[in-house]
Order: sequence, then structure tokens, then C-alpha cells
Amino acid sequence: MNTRQRLAIFYERFQAAPSVRSAERAFALICRTLEEVEREFCPVPSADSPPRSFDGRMYVPQPDNIKVRDDGSIWLKTQIYYAVDRKRLVEEFRKDGEKQ
Repeated sequence: MNTRQRLAIFYERFQAAPSVRSAERAFALICRTLEEVEREFCPVPSADSPPRSFDGRMYVPQPDNIKVRDDGSIWLKTQIYYAVDRKRLVEEFRKDGEKQ
């Protein structure tokens, strides 16, 4: 299954998951969901640490690409390249958290 298809599954599963109350729990949900999708659908085995160049697998955002905003929201940046054409996929996804 290609990257675009796996990313669509990630978005579907993440959107369907119950909302959480904190940035830390949101990040954990993102990581867990992404890792589940990749284990299930990606033919490339996971590396111990994300490689510097695209190996065909999506990895969780790294600490230097995580920002917690003043309002408690979390902003994550990651790059995913298509193996076939190496075009950069730019996506923005938003999920509201559980109200406290």
C-alpha cells in the first residue's frame, strides 16, 4: 500500500478516535495511531530511529518538530515524501480536543 493510502487510513482512524484533554495525550494518540497503520500496511520494516532520507515508511514526529502553544494546543511538523516521484506532500489536519 502506498504512502498516500496509508496516510488516508491514519487520518480516518485518528479522526474516529475519542478526543483527549491534553497535548501530551494527543501526541501519544498520533504516535500510536501512526505506528499501528504502518505496522499493518507498510512493507518497509521500522528503523530504530527515523532515517535522514525517505525509506518508504512514515515515522512519528521528532521532538524538534513539536510545539506546544500557549493555549495548550500542540502543533506537529513532519515531512512525508512519495517514493515514486519524491514530491512533498503538504497536509494540515486538525482535531479538536475534549472540552475540560
